[in-house]
Order: sequence, then C-alpha cells, then structure tokens
Amino acid sequence: MVFYYRQGEVPKKRHTVFMKQDKLLREEVFGLNGFSGRFSLLYHLNPPTRIAKLGEWKNNVLEEWKDAGYRHHKLSTSKLRKSNDPFLDRIALIFNNDVILSYVKIDEGETKLFYRNADFDEVYYVHEGEITFKSVFGEMELSQGDYLVIPRGTTYKFDFKKSSELFIIEGKQIEIPKSYRNDYGQLIEGSFYYNRDIKLPVLKTFDEKGEYTLVIKTIQGYQSLTLDSNPFDVIGWDGYLYPFALSVYDLEPITGKLHQPPTVYTTFTANNFVICTFVPRLFDYHPQSIPISYYHDNVDADEIIFYSSGQFMSRRGISKGDITIHRGGHVHGPQPGAVESSLNKRSTYNDEVAIMVETQKRVKLTSYAKEVDDPSYPLSWYT
Repeated sequence: MVFYYRQGEVPKKRHTVFMKQDKLLREEVFGLNGFSGRFSLLYHLNPPTRIAKLGEWKNNVLEEWKDAGYRHHKLSTSKLRKSNDPFLDRIALIFNNDVILSYVKIDEGETKLFYRNADFDEVYYVHEGEITFKSVFGEMELSQGDYLVIPRGTTYKFDFKKSSELFIIEGKQIEIPKSYRNDYGQLIEGSFYYNRDIKLPVLKTFDEKGEYTLVIKTIQGYQSLTLDSNPFDVIGWDGYLYPFALSVYDLEPITGKLHQPPTVYTTFTANNFVICTFVPRLFDYHPQSIPISYYHDNVDADEIIFYSSGQFMSRRGISKGDITIHRGGHVHGPQPGAVESSLNKRSTYNDEVAIMVETQKRVKLTSYAKEVDDPSYPLSWYT
C-alpha cells in the first residue's frame, strides 16, 4: 500500500530494545527492492528465522499448450475440476514471464498450510464465496467481488467459510496506479476509488508452539518448511507495505460524453500489465453516441477478460466464469447486432462485472487451458 498504517504495539524508536513481559521481541524489516522500496516493521514474539525441519522441494514448471496457435480463445472455468489447495493446487491457465493467471474452486474449511510467494505479488479476486484471510499482518473478511492484494513475501493462509471460487493474478509491482495518488499517497479527486474504500488487516497475535508447515513458492516450484511456532506471532507492526482488499462494488466508474477507453477503469498497475474492472455504469451522454465498445486492435497488447457476473452487451455466448483472450494483431469488439441493440440505452446491466488483465507482452496458454477451450470462439463475430 501507499499510505502509513499501524497495528498493535510498536516501540517508540525502530531498531531499539523492545520488551514484553521480560521477553525481548524480534524486529523484522519486511520490504521490497532491497532497502530502498516500501517496507513495514514487524515485531515477533519469536525469531522469524527458526526452521525446525526442511521439507521437500516440488518442481512446478508450467506446461505450455504448444499448438494453441495465434487466435482468440474462450475458456470455461465451469469445466475445471476442484482444487485441493488454493496455493499448491491452483490451476494455471495463462502466463508469460510477467504474469500468471490461475483459477481455483475450493471446498469450505481452513487451510492447514501457511503460504508465502517469494517471487510474485498476488491478487485473489473472489468470484464466489466467503473467506477469512489470515496473515502475519492480521485478518480480513472477504466476500464476492473483493480483490485481495498480497505483497510478495507475505505469510498467510485462508479459512473458507463456504465453497469458493477465485481468479488469481500473480505479478510484480501490483499496486494502486500512481496517477490516482498525490505525493502523500492520498487518492485524489477523480480517481476510481478512495482511501476509505480500502479494507485493511486487523492484527491477531498467536503465541503457540507446535509444528506448522510453511510453503514458499518461487517461479520454479515450492519449498516446504516446518516451524516450531505459529508464524502469526506479531504483536505490532507499522509501515507502508501490507495486504489490503477492495470491493468492485465500491468502485466509482468514470463516464464521458463519448465512449471511454478501458484505461479509465484501471484498478491496479503492475510490471508490464494492468488490471481493469468493468462495473455497472451510465452510458455516454452525446445525443448520437454509440455506448458500446468500438472495434479495436491493441496491436502491442493481449487482452484477457474474466466475466464475473451479469449479461455483457457486447458479447453473446458468454457465461459467468468464462475467460476470453483477445490477441494483439487480431481485431475484436462487439458481435453482430450488438452495436444496433445498444443504441439509445442509458446504462449497462446492473450486475455486469468483469476483470480485464491487459499485458504488454504476449501470453501463453497452459495444457489446462486446452482442456476448457472453445475452438469455435474466433468465429463468433461471423454470425
């Protein structure tokens, strides 16, 4: 995050002796980009370096769908199997060196493992479900329509209150757009959302001994470790780096006299991609405006859209949970008849929500994507 936040007990001065009940607490500097990026200071009851046992290493190199060709795709997440774990068993569908897009269907219950992604920030979009997110920074309650943004290196776990489905985005430097922020980190007038829309973790401290399994993920695979104390033993922290959540239902869509480009719905920026959110909104107010999207070819970008809810005016044959991939170099836009039917309409459907990930480098599809791909989708503009 980009503004200062504090939870629990912290000493008056950093890097000084801090005692609690005659016990010396252990300070951790949790930061990005060496010692020059955003960071937070956490105060542990136990040294966060203690490893009781080194577990197994598991390779996890993504298997590419080599003969996917270069065309548009539609993937049906409804056809995916359930996952046994949201971290180890998430189903990766789309990727390149900058981003991995995955999907998870998971039953209710609390995860036994603790997780930490060492290489990528993570965004979990709650497509369906109710979840308690638990982390070294504290807890947050999540529900349908919430984005959960987790900085890389964060230790966390989940308690799924009911069966849930999650669209997951992994990448570097996922953050609130700089264009929305003033020099102090405050979100400016005219931005897509405001500071008070952001959900922040509430600290809960666990002073427990036992065996706790932590799994650390890298681009290449997973390393498991056994700890002898609960890693959520922080009694206080402060700083500018921590997980947060944002509901799509709190977003404030920007409209104009004529059709606005998707960039006005940018929700988060990242290294070589952006995350945008399409939410219910009024259409343009020029008397002759065409409210629906124009045909377009963003030659240098690949466009991935996850359809979360509602009926989308520009597309037929799209179901809740579908993912489309529109390739740069191929023109795409409204299907036949969509432009005509949109004329004189004043707004989108009330429950229309979609998540767009637009990449600056070409994406690849995995073997899992092949299993749920609709090969006829590129012809959907013909009839």
